[in-house]
Amino acid sequence: MRWKQPVKLGLLAIALGCTAIGSTLTTSTTLAAPVPASKAVYHQFQTYRTEAVKSTESLVKARKYLMNHIDKVGPWQATLMTLQLENMQNVKLAAVDYQMYTEQFQQAISQAHEELGYEQKVTYSRLLKEIKDPAAKKLLQEASDLGFKLETSEGLYYPIINYEIYQKFKPFVKADIAAYIDIMATESNQMTTSDGGIIISWNELIQRTLEKEAFLNNFPNSNRTSAVKQWISVDYLFYGSDNTPAYDWYTDNEEIRTIDPEVKKAYEKALAKREPNTESVILDTMEKILLVLNQNNDELTPEVRAIIENVQQQFAPE
Repeated sequence: MRWKQPVKLGLLAIALGCTAIGSTLTTSTTLAAPVPASKAVYHQFQTYRTEAVKSTESLVKARKYLMNHIDKVGPWQATLMTLQLENMQNVKLAAVDYQMYTEQFQQAISQAHEELGYEQKVTYSRLLKEIKDPAAKKLLQEASDLGFKLETSEGLYYPIINYEIYQKFKPFVKADIAAYIDIMATESNQMTTSDGGIIISWNELIQRTLEKEAFLNNFPNSNRTSAVKQWISVDYLFYGSDNTPAYDWYTDNEEIRTIDPEVKKAYEKALAKREPNTESVILDTMEKILLVLNQNNDELTPEVRAIIENVQQQFAPE
């Protein structure tokens, strides 16, 4: 999904504002490193972090250093440094995105992609071999060194944080951030939407939404609770997207909309798999919607809209 600027800026604000570690997090089982080594690693990382404000090279060094030394610190320091790295990447992401959003860069990437074949997935190694423009090649290499992935949507190429790399940090950070990494890695490995359409199955969309809801339930005071709220796909789940609507139009009456049978089937499947005594506003909402749909020929009625509006308010970002 191509992030709209307000959303991206909102996530950036969240990242910049979240540097402390929540007080109620579950302690990791990873053994703490010896104090002298832990302090040395933490100090070196903080040096890179301070320099990264003005130096891209320092951010590259900070990322590589954390990947190679995170096992030498305790859970609290590992968690803090992981979040600090994400904050730094978010700041740099905005700058790189701005640099890529130029006609010169977009043309260079598009031409290289065309040479490779549009059916081919864009990778740094393939593109760097094809790109002739030195400035575009330099920016692309920088994005790779910074730990960004290159995505394309609606004819544009843009960077996102490659959260799959963060999987290496999971054994060393606190439980909530390990869960957060899983959520974000799933999104960066396969975006939910592209070109205005939902590009994962309805079953997968439901699963991702439930995982985010579980995070909010399990870690209400996490440093990344607000970030997860930004990503929970309530609107997509209950209304769909522009090119993948959850409710279709009747051709003979544009005032009537009925639920896509695949969406209804996915709701029913999710409810059938629900474990007893599972607390879930999302699943409760599906159950209420299905009850109304079954009584109204699967039509999107004002009552259904009211049920959806209620859950939208519950998961609205703060």
